[in-house]
Amino acid sequence: MKVVKVRRVGNSNVVSLPKELEASGFVPGSSVLIEETAEGELRVVRADQVRERVGEVSRRLVSERAEALRILAEHDPDA
Repeated sequence: MKVVKVRRVGNSNVVSLPKELEASGFVPGSSVLIEETAEGELRVVRADQVRERVGEVSRRLVSERAEALRILAEHDPDA
C-alpha cells in the first residue's frame, strides 16, 4: 500500500499509480474502469477485466433472483 496525492491536471483530478503496478497490467496507455463503492472507496479495474466482472455479476444476480426471473419468463407475451 502506498499513499499518493490527488493532483489537478487541467479540469481533472489525477491519481498516479505506483510503477510497481505495471506488473499487474496497469501500464501507460491502458484503459481502466473506476467504480465508487457504497463505502466511499474507489475500485480501479483494468478495462480488459470488465467483461469478466460483468459475467460474474450477471451469474450472481441470476442465481439470487432465479425465482423472479422464472416468473417473468412464464409471463412473456411473446412466448
